[in-house]
Amino acid sequence: MDRRKALGVGAAVIGLPWLNPSSARAPAELRIGRDEIDLLTATAADLDAIDQRFGGDRLWRTAKMHLSWVHHVIDHGVYTEDIGQELHGIAGQLTTSLGWFCYDAEQQTEARVYFSEALNTAMISGDDQLATRTLSNMARQSVDLGKPREAIRFARTAERHATRWNAPGRVSALLAIRLAQGYARLGDEMNASHSIKRAWLAFDQGVTNRDPEWTRFLNEAELVCLEGMCRADLGQHRRAVRLLDRSSALQNIEHSRNRGMCLARLADAAVQAHELDRTAEAARESLRLIQGGQASMRNRRQLTLVRERLHGNPSPSARETADLIAAQIA
Repeated sequence: MDRRKALGVGAAVIGLPWLNPSSARAPAELRIGRDEIDLLTATAADLDAIDQRFGGDRLWRTAKMHLSWVHHVIDHGVYTEDIGQELHGIAGQLTTSLGWFCYDAEQQTEARVYFSEALNTAMISGDDQLATRTLSNMARQSVDLGKPREAIRFARTAERHATRWNAPGRVSALLAIRLAQGYARLGDEMNASHSIKRAWLAFDQGVTNRDPEWTRFLNEAELVCLEGMCRADLGQHRRAVRLLDRSSALQNIEHSRNRGMCLARLADAAVQAHELDRTAEAARESLRLIQGGQASMRNRRQLTLVRERLHGNPSPSARETADLIAAQIA
């Protein structure tokens, strides 16, 4: 199923009110109960799943509209105190998801606004799980923005919040690898390697029924990919190529966006390891995913960086790969 069809089917299934012509006139009283909470929660989960498959570009607009609807329900709905608490929780989780979609779509200023809003919501409501998730997202973005010290600070603060709710191993693994990414971008090999080891030890504890939905993406393939990205940032390009190559082979179709990112990073690491045939192969596969409907501006930006690294290389393979990237994502 292509991305547009998936979004259309998703909208029809979850019944987004702004896409339903029959909802042009709002009811006099908007009563919210368990059924409505389940529907809103499922919609937020569907948006996260679409992001994992296709990426956040253009998806962030749909999420923004859904968040507006949730706020409308909070402000104008009729519900019990318990339902109200759940509505605020959904709004907080959707806000940090929206920040992530904007981040993936290279809407970095908007992403920081939504992350800050989600973090404020978490602090006001005392929601340590939301704070943990949001700070993890902020740490990832800070690495890409060239702010590794900020990323480290966010990751460490997330770990403190995670301790307060006795977070399971998958959460600890995610926060440890976020910390490793900050250290790696800083060039601190000792602390990066220590954090990577911590991440794998926590990951090896396995899954539990306490794992939050937002850690489901962290499978073996993703953790291998994130380690490979750390090794590339540390200048260990051949080691990075081996890890990223392994990750791309392990990743499943539900996480195609992450596989596309892994392939783009693999192409970049291979350029710097002077493995141009591997660069060409990885870049072509990443481009095939984009042509198949993947919409992640981060992946496109990474491939653009690969093209720039290939510029001026006299190898016919390098020129051909650079021309192919330019032709498909210019």
